[in-house]
Amino acid sequence: MRLTTIVLKDMMRRKRRVVHSVFGVSIGIMTIIAMLTVGTAGENLLRAEMERYGPNLTIVPATARLDVELGGLTMGSVTVGETMLDQAVLPRIQQVADDAIRADMNISDPGPIAIVAPRLYLPASVGDRNVTLVGVAPREEKAIRVWWDFSEGGYLEGDDDLVAGAVAAKALGLSTGDTLAISGHNYKVAGVLGESGSNDDFLLFVPLPTLQQSSARGPVVSTIDVRALCTGCPVEMIAHALTHDIPGIHAVAVRQVAEAELGMWHGMRAVVLMLASITLLVGLFGVMNSMTAMVAERRKDIGIMRAVGASRRQIVSMFLQESIVLGLLGGIGGYLAGLLLAMVAGPLILGGVAVMPVYSYIPLAIGLAAAVSMIAALHPALGASRMRVADAVRTSS
Repeated sequence: MRLTTIVLKDMMRRKRRVVHSVFGVSIGIMTIIAMLTVGTAGENLLRAEMERYGPNLTIVPATARLDVELGGLTMGSVTVGETMLDQAVLPRIQQVADDAIRADMNISDPGPIAIVAPRLYLPASVGDRNVTLVGVAPREEKAIRVWWDFSEGGYLEGDDDLVAGAVAAKALGLSTGDTLAISGHNYKVAGVLGESGSNDDFLLFVPLPTLQQSSARGPVVSTIDVRALCTGCPVEMIAHALTHDIPGIHAVAVRQVAEAELGMWHGMRAVVLMLASITLLVGLFGVMNSMTAMVAERRKDIGIMRAVGASRRQIVSMFLQESIVLGLLGGIGGYLAGLLLAMVAGPLILGGVAVMPVYSYIPLAIGLAAAVSMIAALHPALGASRMRVADAVRTSS
């Protein structure tokens, strides 16, 4: 009779003890899989929120401020350098940003990876009120400000369209369809933004070419926002490459609140996984106790097997095979129970966000359960292999 057949028949005779062992392993695996699955869903949610927060980089002119002193008295400070950026630098910024991302992340796609959105800020007046007019590239700005929501109307479509921030529209009494004369140019209000709590609430947005032409400023911009279309893009490296390779600009990496939240989420998940590991450790001792009891119950069987020529290696192998079967059953049961727990508890934790199965955790669950079961069975198995035939038969009788 093959050793595997002996193991399976013996497990069928001791169903209750097998069920207890499988249950102990399954509880630990269930806790770990549930936490990992909910953690993955939460991390994906936070990364999606990070994508909604806009630019990863902001580029400004590389200016410096010098203090002016006369006779030991500080007379003030002066700004050295250009206060505007030449629009001709935009293709170079796109190239440097894309090349840095491709080199760091081994991306072979030749298409654009980053979104480059210039802005031109100019002061203006509407009646007796001072306003800030912002020229934007409509397509690029829309791709970066994905959180923009309109309380009225819609986005910039024509050359003379204007989108008003919530606070600015309220202060000026603007509604969709109104005509507004600013610096000798007539704009039509295409939409009013919903209140977002950002500086955008106080601004008036118009197409960049229109503002450049009406203000006679020419092809210049005040700032350039850069958003890399990947959550793992090397933002600091891109900022350094832009500042170093392109004269006259200074690139600053924008640190979003979501990154701090992501770090906190990772810390919380590590703590819960540690607690889950303790649960799995308890399951390990449960399997060890079960195996020790099985050895005590089967002393006579072990003695007979040794008497008919079974080697110590075969005795150890028999118990390890049994532990592997327990681990497989515990891993599969633990994964299914953990997935069910995650799908029930996940939406409660994540504010209604559905939790999807992560099938890549199946090998982890089975492998971890099998490893725990084998470790737990090793000591009882070695003890059984060292048992002398005479002692086994005498104890059993």
